[in-house]
Amino acid sequence: MPIPSTKGDTGESARVKQPPSAVRRALVRFVAGSLVALLAIAVGTLFVAKSLAQQAALREAKTRGEALARVVAGPLVDVDVRQGNAMKLAVLNDALRGRLREGSIVHMKIWASDGQVLWSDEHTLRGRRFPLETPVRKLFGTNGVFADISRLDSAENALEKDSGPLLEVYAGTVDADGVPIVFESYWSDERVNDDRRAILNRLAPVSLGSLILFELAVFPLALSLGRRVDRGQSERNKMLRHAISAADLERRRIAQDLHDGVVQDLAGVAFALPSIRAQLAPGPAADGARHVIDELKAVVQRDIAGLRTMLTETYPPGLEEDGLVSAVNALAKRAGRSGVVVTVDVDAVADERPDDIRLVYRVIREGLRNVARHSQASAAAVTAHRHDDDIVIVVEDDGRGPGDGAIRSGHLGLRVLADLLHDVDGSLELQARPGGGTVLKAVFVTGMAML
Repeated sequence: MPIPSTKGDTGESARVKQPPSAVRRALVRFVAGSLVALLAIAVGTLFVAKSLAQQAALREAKTRGEALARVVAGPLVDVDVRQGNAMKLAVLNDALRGRLREGSIVHMKIWASDGQVLWSDEHTLRGRRFPLETPVRKLFGTNGVFADISRLDSAENALEKDSGPLLEVYAGTVDADGVPIVFESYWSDERVNDDRRAILNRLAPVSLGSLILFELAVFPLALSLGRRVDRGQSERNKMLRHAISAADLERRRIAQDLHDGVVQDLAGVAFALPSIRAQLAPGPAADGARHVIDELKAVVQRDIAGLRTMLTETYPPGLEEDGLVSAVNALAKRAGRSGVVVTVDVDAVADERPDDIRLVYRVIREGLRNVARHSQASAAAVTAHRHDDDIVIVVEDDGRGPGDGAIRSGHLGLRVLADLLHDVDGSLELQARPGGGTVLKAVFVTGMAML
């Protein structure tokens, strides 16, 4: 049973495309790289602006929080406040709530060293005790200040419903009686946003604008280099076409000379040997000579068949006259003589460029040759289809499978074919087929082959 073939979506196989332009590829890469660079710089600028804005806002919040602790909160806290004197608490409450009404401060607390809340803008927190974090405990008895970004997720902030980040400032000071206290204040992040916008307004034109100006200056150079590469590639292709045309003519001449010379001479020898054998005298004395003539005739006929096969493979007579399908069917028929049933599906690329057709034929020829000689397969499938700008050729069989590194070690024909495909921006893969056998897959860009 022939193995199933692999077919792809061929699209409009009859439509011949020109090789992709180096200018277009270079400009696409340039524009794509520029956009990526702009995006990376924009993200980096935003990150730097946010970091700088937070640092500036924290410095200002620390200064203002420290001043508020020493000038307002500290002098208004004394033993009467600690004991809950209503009059003293009212004075402290009026002073601090006046600062809250200004809008820049969101919440405030005054802490005793044992974790008691001496005063808070949230009335229900007054007099309650909470565990103090280590940086806050270290502030008691000092004039130090600690500041950070907070989201009010601590236990003592459970009643403070503001969302979003705030600037959290703890300032150490002493009350009117000289007892250490810590003044806690939360400042709005509006200043952070204002500073970030100001920094972005200064950094963005410099960073992004410089890159855009640089790309505008480099773009003509990239265009010029792309056109130069395109011209160089065109000249190279033209030279290769001339060289390949000369090689093609030489292959025709060699094939003709071999066919009209050596092959015909050997055919004459094979035709003359039976006549020589018939002229030998009958009897046992001539039996040895007749045996030698029979062996010589078999050798000559085998060499004639081998030379004719080589001539057909060197310059397939039906490839340009009869087309790819007929030539590949001839290869499949030849492989069938080795006991391999070959199915062929190459109609999808039959109308491609002549250079592409010759490369497709060469890949299939080498693949079927390896199937017949090495695979011990009973069935094989040959497919060729077009996928976008690529031509994909697959030769698969149900034989014993490829050896490790078969392309690199020992298979000269595959190594030569792999090098040839590499020269036309293509690739050659030899892999084990699921279920047993070998898959030879070749891919190259249409219009790049010149064989």
